Amino acid sequence: MPGCDADPQILVWAHRFTRHPHRFERYLKSVTPTIAYIDQAASKAGVPAEFSLLPWVESRYRAYPPRGGRPAGMWQIMPITARAMGLPIKRDYDGRLDRTRTPAAVMKLLYGYGQRWQDWRLVDMAYNAGEYRIRRLHSAGPAPAEPVIPDLAVTRTTREHLTKLLAIACVIREPQRFHVQLPDLPAAQQLRVVMLTGPTLLKDVAHASGTPLKRVRALNAAYLHGRMPINGPWRVLLPATAAQRLRHAVADGRVPRQPTTYTVMAGDSLWKIAHRHGVSIHRLRELNHLHGGILRPGQVLMIDRTN
Repeated sequence: MPGCDADPQILVWAHRFTRHPHRFERYLKSVTPTIAYIDQAASKAGVPAEFSLLPWVESRYRAYPPRGGRPAGMWQIMPITARAMGLPIKRDYDGRLDRTRTPAAVMKLLYGYGQRWQDWRLVDMAYNAGEYRIRRLHSAGPAPAEPVIPDLAVTRTTREHLTKLLAIACVIREPQRFHVQLPDLPAAQQLRVVMLTGPTLLKDVAHASGTPLKRVRALNAAYLHGRMPINGPWRVLLPATAAQRLRHAVADGRVPRQPTTYTVMAGDSLWKIAHRHGVSIHRLRELNHLHGGILRPGQVLMIDRTN
């Protein structure tokens, strides 16, 4: 990928990003575990490391929640694109927000673009503007080396998307030039995937791994309501030390299975439901935050399988 001095606008954006060096360093430190995790997927797929910075341009690594037909997740993936990438979208789970799956899926997509154009600049443009848009403008093969930002009839947003990606990569490549220091990544903070034996509540993952629930939710935002689909996937992403604690807890049987659900029917009562499922009324109240005894037909209750 082109370097810092390949185009004046790359330096303009690099200086904008590092206008406040200490603020830049703090932010970079907060996202370095994610960048490193994505970089592994990029390396495995044969995609340049610069593309591990793609979510910086797309979303600043924020897991944007799904809203109708709009893009979601830190990669800003549209629903139709998600289906083509093999990322399922369910009621309680959105694969676009799954950090254990999206890096490999996106890198596979980018690699395919790379095979068509043999030009990673066009690959970035295709990711932003859409593959077929770029194919109509430049069917295959690389664009001319000059100008560095290919002179295609694309929007200013698409041109700036590539410029920003090259600018962030420029800062990472030459940090001293912008008076910033790159952070270290201790082994304990590297992100690891933990496979679970069944659906598990994120609050139980947090408890078993000794990780704040807010952090667990941020790393595993694909589980939209803090619970896993009954038919999977059942895996979480955690810092290495927390991941090891969770594996030990799973092996020792100290991680409770996720409650199942029951839809209230006409004539049901807490006593009937508790008796039918072999749980206590107290547990039903606690699990569903019930303060009275009135139930509504159609109301969905969680039933603790462990009882």
